[in-house]
Amino acid sequence: MRCHNRKFIGMVVLLMALALCLPQFVQGAEVDGGLDRAMQAFVNAINNKNATGILAAFSITTPWQYVMYDVTDQANPPSRTPMTYTQMQQQFRAKKGFLYGDFFNDFEGTQMLRDNIIYMGKGIKKGTTFTPGDMTLGRFYITWRQEGNRWVIAEIGQTAS
Repeated sequence: MRCHNRKFIGMVVLLMALALCLPQFVQGAEVDGGLDRAMQAFVNAINNKNATGILAAFSITTPWQYVMYDVTDQANPPSRTPMTYTQMQQQFRAKKGFLYGDFFNDFEGTQMLRDNIIYMGKGIKKGTTFTPGDMTLGRFYITWRQEGNRWVIAEIGQTAS
């Protein structure tokens, strides 16, 4: 009888340990899969010109960085412009401003941020950064960061002429 109790107690302890650790393993898997889903949702929102979907990819409280590299002198440090959710929301509602233009307009012969994102599609993932599969877009990338339980865009970099 005593031997069976030890086995039973050992099994209960093992099950309790698994139950305590399982959420961490599942959360770790969700974090990686969540990033891929966040990127795909962002690309879909861009494709569909869905303002709500685009805004969902950005933090409401923390600005993201819009990084511009000069096509003629990419060795120089890029210009960094912090952008807020509120700025984006206001321009999207007014349907004007450079953020609205970059995310929604299609100008013949002009490469817009929207075009780069659509062309890139899901892209190649290196850590939390997605880049295009080829270098035809110059320096172009989207870097994400975790904010609570979700992924938000931390930085978008592109080459500007």
